[in-house]
Amino acid sequence: MIEAGQNQSGETPLAPVSGGFLGLFALAHLGAFIAFIPMLNLLLPLKAEQIDPAGKAVLLSQVMLWGAVAAAATNLAAGALSDATRGPFGRRRPWIVVGALAVAGAHGLVFAASDPRQLLVAVVAFQAAVNIMFGPLNAVLPDVIPGRQKGLAAALAGLALPGAGLFTAGVLAVALARLDLRFVVVALTVPLLVLPFALSLREPPRPRPAGRVGLPSLAALADRDFLMAFVSRLLVQVAITFNVLYLLFYLQETARLGPFDDLRPEAVLGGLLGLSTVVSLAAGFLGGILSDRLRRRRLFVTLGGLAMAAGAALLAVAPGWPGPLLAQLLFGLGLGLYSTVDTALVAEVLPQPHAAGRDLGLMNLAITAPQVLAPLLGLGLLSLSGGDFRWVYGAAALSAVLGAGAVAGIRRVR
Repeated sequence: MIEAGQNQSGETPLAPVSGGFLGLFALAHLGAFIAFIPMLNLLLPLKAEQIDPAGKAVLLSQVMLWGAVAAAATNLAAGALSDATRGPFGRRRPWIVVGALAVAGAHGLVFAASDPRQLLVAVVAFQAAVNIMFGPLNAVLPDVIPGRQKGLAAALAGLALPGAGLFTAGVLAVALARLDLRFVVVALTVPLLVLPFALSLREPPRPRPAGRVGLPSLAALADRDFLMAFVSRLLVQVAITFNVLYLLFYLQETARLGPFDDLRPEAVLGGLLGLSTVVSLAAGFLGGILSDRLRRRRLFVTLGGLAMAAGAALLAVAPGWPGPLLAQLLFGLGLGLYSTVDTALVAEVLPQPHAAGRDLGLMNLAITAPQVLAPLLGLGLLSLSGGDFRWVYGAAALSAVLGAGAVAGIRRVR
């Protein structure tokens, strides 16, 4: 079993965690991100195009909107319920295991969808499954990892997002051409990476705290630092969601790819994601380590948000090659830096340690809400511009700038 150290109770310091724990922790997060990044970035756009070639952008936006509503509700509920879960299997582990298996099944539902209504139902089920797993998995970091290791743990977990992008680019977009094989590979990969961590996680028993437990609550938003971290993540995630949802269509309809015009847009997407992922991996890992050593989280979060803003702005103003390449390199650098250090920052601004699952579920609304906001904004911007995706990336740049500036309001964390 993994030695996860003592659980957090407010008074007892957390013991250091082992290298084995951190290794499986990192792989589990990679599996969790592979659960949804390939779906949002490649599989779902291709499925929407297969079902409705003429209205693919509208269909994608619609199913993502309702899927995000399901994701937000499920993450809130799963996080809070995992706080209250008691039994021989621990608090977080049962939810992570069930969610990982459900994700595999949900990929089959999305692939089998043959009309817009079936796709909508499948995406709602998919988002619910992902967040049953993801919310409790996120709560492991504040539960068992001490402050002096949070940056390292966040750096390892932060490798998951660019790692999932690399998996999407190298395995799904380039190596595999058949849509059915792409779905099968993702459905198998997620439990293979997540279940070893979940099944071997040892969660020490802890007393049930006084007060309401197991119910979602917005109380953490009354804490100024938590609120500012929430606002920052919300705004930056709007920019990230724009890039994830619309990059393939941008390459198909707006970008001028010069020497790569003869390649399939999915192959160009894979190349861009692969290169940006390498930059993102390096920036995220280095940023997490430095934020531990310097004890400065806000600086790195701000720089990451500004780099993403610069990348999105470049897509808006320079669609000709090599503009898209430079833009995605900048965006990847910012994404790695922001996502890694922001994870450590959020773990340090949680106002009630005994309710980490509940409050992280609330914080996750800052990730799921943009999946509602971005498609709505995208539909509006595309309608106003006559389908010009440069408007979408201009809005993404503005949102990232505002999100980068929001962390200045945080006081408890430097």
